[in-house]
Amino acid sequence: MMDPFPTYVDLAENPTTGQGHHWMFEYVEGVPLRFTLQSDGRLAFAGKQRRYEDSSEPPSVAPAIETVRSGFRRDAFREAVAEPDSVTFYGIATCQHRIEYDWDELPAFLGYDVRVPGRGGLLAPERAHASFDRLGLAPAPPVDREIRADAIDPGREQLPDSDWADRPVAGLVFADKHGWRGKLLDPDRPPGPEASFDSPASAAEALLSGDLPASGNVEATLRQLARRYRATLADANVDPTSSAFRSAVAEHLQRRSK
Repeated sequence: MMDPFPTYVDLAENPTTGQGHHWMFEYVEGVPLRFTLQSDGRLAFAGKQRRYEDSSEPPSVAPAIETVRSGFRRDAFREAVAEPDSVTFYGIATCQHRIEYDWDELPAFLGYDVRVPGRGGLLAPERAHASFDRLGLAPAPPVDREIRADAIDPGREQLPDSDWADRPVAGLVFADKHGWRGKLLDPDRPPGPEASFDSPASAAEALLSGDLPASGNVEATLRQLARRYRATLADANVDPTSSAFRSAVAEHLQRRSK
């Protein structure tokens, strides 16, 4: 049974902080994703509201789930924790929202938090960061470490450049050692993309003519399109799981392979 996501204080509305020293992380846009290792050895995944059963996750989230499944070091985790199925990992399935990231460099999954009930709940940020790294997954990038709570001023906080975009970060995540979590989003983020296509076929043609790496695998290409162009497809009312879009992608890949 997975625990719910941590509660984040919106620092723009409630400029309070936690206790003691804080870590500050880059907030990367995407879809919240949590997972746990079940007693049968399988990884179980969920979003904010529901568990993803039998590949029911949104296609934009699928690359993150594949990344976790292939990278997670199960044996190392079992050796480190007495009750592995009690631990919940939290992160972001990175996908298009407003900011255009370098999708080739940005990991499909970034880990932010780990809850271990047997150790008091959420791990301290430095321990969570080290856990993701040790278990084969990319942790969220820290912007600063061990900041005093009284040194954090949400109204004056400078947003640094993103590790994966040619602009400032989408926001900042703050974490203390006692379970408090806060978030400060950039109010000047660009609006979401606007798009219009005549048909699923014209959408596939336009998006596949971009910088998506060449691949002959239809399913893999669909997942990458859904991740990189999640907001674009949504604005154009194109369902990346539809048979029409799938067929158009397959036809384009077939032509490209000739």
